[in-house]
Amino acid sequence: MPGPDSYTDRILQDLEASENGYFQIENSGGKAVLKITKPGAKGKKVDYKDVLARVQLFGVEGYNQDQIKKAVALAENKPVEIGTWSKGDPISSYADITISEDHMEAKMILHPPKHGGDLLTEYQLREQIASVGISVGIIDVVIQNQIKNPNFFVPYTIAKGFPPVPGKDGQIKIYFRSDNKPQLEEDEHGRIDYKNIAVIQSVKPGDLIAERIPPKKGEFGKTVNGTIIPYQEEKSVDWHLGPNVELKEDKLYAKIAGRPVLSAAWEIKVDEVIQLEAVDYSTGNIDFPGTIIVEEKIGDGFSLTTNGSIIIRNSVGKAFLKAKGDIVLSGGFMGRGEGYIESEGNIYAKFVEQGKLTAQGSIFVEEAVMHSEISAKDFIRVMGGRGEVMGGTVIAGNSLTCAKLGAVVETKTKVAIGTPPELLDELNRMKKEIAEKEITLHKVQLALTKLVEKSQKKELTQEEKDTITKLKDANEKFTKVLETESKQFETALGSYEPNPDAFVDIEREVFPGVDLSFGAGKNYRMGINSLVGKTRFYLGTDGSIQTDRTVIRKED
Repeated sequence: MPGPDSYTDRILQDLEASENGYFQIENSGGKAVLKITKPGAKGKKVDYKDVLARVQLFGVEGYNQDQIKKAVALAENKPVEIGTWSKGDPISSYADITISEDHMEAKMILHPPKHGGDLLTEYQLREQIASVGISVGIIDVVIQNQIKNPNFFVPYTIAKGFPPVPGKDGQIKIYFRSDNKPQLEEDEHGRIDYKNIAVIQSVKPGDLIAERIPPKKGEFGKTVNGTIIPYQEEKSVDWHLGPNVELKEDKLYAKIAGRPVLSAAWEIKVDEVIQLEAVDYSTGNIDFPGTIIVEEKIGDGFSLTTNGSIIIRNSVGKAFLKAKGDIVLSGGFMGRGEGYIESEGNIYAKFVEQGKLTAQGSIFVEEAVMHSEISAKDFIRVMGGRGEVMGGTVIAGNSLTCAKLGAVVETKTKVAIGTPPELLDELNRMKKEIAEKEITLHKVQLALTKLVEKSQKKELTQEEKDTITKLKDANEKFTKVLETESKQFETALGSYEPNPDAFVDIEREVFPGVDLSFGAGKNYRMGINSLVGKTRFYLGTDGSIQTDRTVIRKED
């Protein structure tokens, strides 16, 4: 096995083999002298055109092109006389160095020597850089390349300051699935088993349910002149504790067996779970702080109210259900025009007939919604079984998806899409997306800063150099994305109506008798013919409801 010396030798050999050729033109007693250095085995040869351009730039007189071509071809690293300098006093090359207003970047422009003046040496250039107060973030590779192969009259960044890294706020780490959204998995026939959607999680006394992570200090930045830039201070996070939990140091444990819950206000609690065979005159109306599970039927006229969720294993009739969590109706809902169900989360049902449903989140139905009034701030999805929506009124903030909309007998069916009950929900969603990208951008910038700092201490590997390039590209990309999304957020804040992203998807057929509304005052009606096949409706820029195949004329 080769030792470390052999490994180092291979690296040095690779560097030597990949080194490009270079050249110098100097003044020797009024004579222009050219010296060509041969490249390594894998390096790039000196180009005659580059030499000729430099000769003309330096003002060499009476130069011999054949002599130059020969010197380039031989590349013997020997001085070759190619012309003379006779006009004017020799003027050495020099650098113009400028520092940005925020002192985070320094640029340099090299000027060529005249009449045989000397080229700027690396020592002279570094002295000049130090003389203007630049001491941090100096990019050595740029300086060395410009001394070895100067590119005149072109600005190059020679130093970059280090921006401060903001402190990382403390956080509460949750050890249970906090969204409480069931995974709706379809079988090979496209059906969803609403009896096994596992919306209820459970914990035992003593189970760890959350932990407070302390804040992490940030890092000071520095300008190219060495001035310290303070970082944004990190913040600690406070607990918001509900019932049935116990705090030990920075860890939170369940005190009882029950259902762990994280509210929208970040209150953490453990709900008690009550299981009932039925709700009738033997139990009376139920008002319970935790989660309610009913195995059999609920009698007509009875009500269930809870701060948790409600799970009904059987069908629900003319009952009244209200929950701050989700509501799951495994057997469906037959409200007969009087039953009412309200959830601050999502509602899941096998079917809905002559019922009224309101969800602050979304509504999922497997078979059909018939002659009912349902509304959701987010979306409504009637799929998995028959997937039919017929009669009644359907209101969704973002979208409706179903297999069939309306009925053959032209049952009056009203659909209102794109007008959320409140603006706040949509704005919060957009802000969350922006915050996630800001976190990603911060990670990219932190990784880039660490590599740049490392490059000041020692030579980076090629892999690390490639990583710097990729991180710079990612930094630029996410910065632009954040700028774009922030502008979209401001636009939504000032002019939200109507929602241009709202849509209605019908997988199989939409019938006459369906009225569509996309935003306030924008009402449209289906024509006399059904549309068969997969169809999407959305609001076009010309004020008409469009489909992927046709444009439906707006009513007069």
